[in-house]
Amino acid sequence: MPTVLKMWFICPIAALLAALALFATPAAAAKVEVVGGAIGYGQPDSQSLTSPVAAMTSKHDGSGYWIATQVGGVVNFGQASHFGDMSGKPLNQPIVGMAATPTGNGYWLVAADGGIFSFGDARFHGSTGHLKLNSPIVGMATSFSDGYWLVAADGGVFAFGSAPFYGSMGAVALNQPIVAILPSGSGRGYWLLAEDGGIFTFGDASFFGSGPGEGDTGPFVGMIPVSGGHGYSLVHRDGRIRPFGTSTLQSESACDSWPVADMSVAGEGAVLLRTANPQPNEPPSNISAQADSDYLRDLVSLSQSCQTTSDPALVEFGLPLSEPVQTSSFGWRRHPIWGDIAMHKGADFIGPNRTSGGSALAVANGSVLAVLDLVAYGKTVVVDHGGRIATVYSHLAGANVQKGDLISTGSPLGAVGSTGLSTGVHLHFELRINGTAKDPTPYLNLPNPGPLGD
Repeated sequence: MPTVLKMWFICPIAALLAALALFATPAAAAKVEVVGGAIGYGQPDSQSLTSPVAAMTSKHDGSGYWIATQVGGVVNFGQASHFGDMSGKPLNQPIVGMAATPTGNGYWLVAADGGIFSFGDARFHGSTGHLKLNSPIVGMATSFSDGYWLVAADGGVFAFGSAPFYGSMGAVALNQPIVAILPSGSGRGYWLLAEDGGIFTFGDASFFGSGPGEGDTGPFVGMIPVSGGHGYSLVHRDGRIRPFGTSTLQSESACDSWPVADMSVAGEGAVLLRTANPQPNEPPSNISAQADSDYLRDLVSLSQSCQTTSDPALVEFGLPLSEPVQTSSFGWRRHPIWGDIAMHKGADFIGPNRTSGGSALAVANGSVLAVLDLVAYGKTVVVDHGGRIATVYSHLAGANVQKGDLISTGSPLGAVGSTGLSTGVHLHFELRINGTAKDPTPYLNLPNPGPLGD
């Protein structure tokens, strides 16, 4: 069993977009995952979560943990007692972070504007709620004594109480936003973690490595320290944990479509908080297709994150329709509804003589990853082919498969239709590798693309 010694603070992690989310957003599903010998004490449910989750923190001995929501509600598990929350009280900005006191008999909540709310034996030492910030607060950490730090997405650090200021990245242009702050083992320094896994050190915090230095790509969401400050592990959004220095806590990704939103150290392990990505449901607009595409990218990349990558060979797949006629290609084009120039992430097909083409057909063996009803893409089937390869079939009139179904090349997935944002009956077909859309036509043995239309 990997050993991780006690940490006397928690690093609340909250995605920047979540920090700016509307309070009216429905409560997001969430679940707890334990790694490295940590103990699970229960899962949040829809009754206890009245809004999307924002952060979590644990008792340092691993005997319990708390989960906070964006509107300031707190749910407790195990021996973590409830000391109060902000439920029913108006907030100027959503909660983005949470930290426990060293005794475990209290906690702080921090909002995106840096407002601080203290409960139990947590003392209030000040906030940035009255300041005009260049970027929102995204994290909080407690010092070993009576104080705390706040960190903003631009790397600005704010120290309160007995927590000393050792420096910040606020005056430096960053490639990626900061997502966490982690004090050193002595409390006389801290690390800042950027979303791409970049590490910035201050005070006596030593550098032991970074995500980009090991060839890892982000986004990362948190850090797990080693007692004494001689190492740390980085937590990836897909659940991968990478050790640096003397840290031995590590794990591989779990092929889970729910990303890790926050984490906390608990005894000899860590507790990860996974949340479901909300499916786009905004009114139709010229950004709906991009929102749907981003959702599909995350769904596919997270669901396949534990698979070994294998690039498909050219002309490897079957055909997405029995006699496909291509009407629109992959790439930049003028949008047929909105009129602006936008990236078309797939290829469009109809049947001969302007017919619908019948049913969309699976181009290879696989399993149904999802059956969705999206704003722009309409009724959509996503198929996982393994090797981090997936295909997408959109604008269907309906689906005759369900999530988890095993399918083979040529299996009918659903009738071609015109659901979502569509100017006529056709099949929008995508190839996604590692979640990223790629021109599918070189991989299809098309008989004759024919003239391209709208």
